[in-house]
Amino acid sequence: MTNEPVPISPDCTCCKYSSRNVFLYRYYPQGIFLSKEEHVQNTIYFLLKGEVWMNSNAYPDTIIREGAFVLQPAGSTADFRVHTPIEVIVYFFDHLPTVCSPRFPQESDGREAITSAPVMQTCDAVHFFLKGVKMSLNDGLLCSEYMQSKQTELFYLLNHYYKPEELDDFYAPIYNLHQSFRYFVMNNYHRIKDVEAFARLGEYSVSSFRRLFKETFNEPAYQWILKQKSRDIYNDITTTNMSITEISNKYGFETLSNFSHFCSSKFGKPPRALRGK
Repeated sequence: MTNEPVPISPDCTCCKYSSRNVFLYRYYPQGIFLSKEEHVQNTIYFLLKGEVWMNSNAYPDTIIREGAFVLQPAGSTADFRVHTPIEVIVYFFDHLPTVCSPRFPQESDGREAITSAPVMQTCDAVHFFLKGVKMSLNDGLLCSEYMQSKQTELFYLLNHYYKPEELDDFYAPIYNLHQSFRYFVMNNYHRIKDVEAFARLGEYSVSSFRRLFKETFNEPAYQWILKQKSRDIYNDITTTNMSITEISNKYGFETLSNFSHFCSSKFGKPPRALRGK
């Protein structure tokens, strides 16, 4: 017998303000190996239980244990091998919110780039915060405004319970990539319609942009951008309550007919059929 509250109306998935891409709860059994996991957004992994091996530029050949958390910047890749069954809260964000600005790390502080980031340990306040987030996710409390409030709460907790120099080093992988081409691409690909516009946005010549893109991502810019947008469109259709018209407008399609043709070509079904499936 427990006294845990039972949600009265748990099905937030029906609400148009539902959000699934801020915090996620994940369980992985022992032995799982994830190779070259790409991070489209900045990502913090909070390990609630278990032990996992991680290998990335920020965390080379590193063991992460229960109670730890690490950050992977947008545009990075990482390998994971699960040593024991793990539970993890994954947090995604595009930019560091400037809450509690007097204590907030500054990108332009003149520090030298660090080669590896610290593995942080959860304090009691963050531990209880994560328990609440896990409960909310399991109960289906996915309101975007609520998730936004939890995001703000998280950064207030980090800024209050950790030293500024600790946070400087923790966020360093993001700062180190701010001037890199990969970071520029990962934070702007969804805003542009073609390679020429992308090159102009970064003040590159088209030929230089194409060459640098191929060297960085190992495939032509147009193919990579189309693949990323296709994935984002599919996710919006199948995991959000945005209307088909809203999704079409979001990705710059001139007509619903063009959007329907795109979906049929890429996914084998028009958007309404995908959503029904």
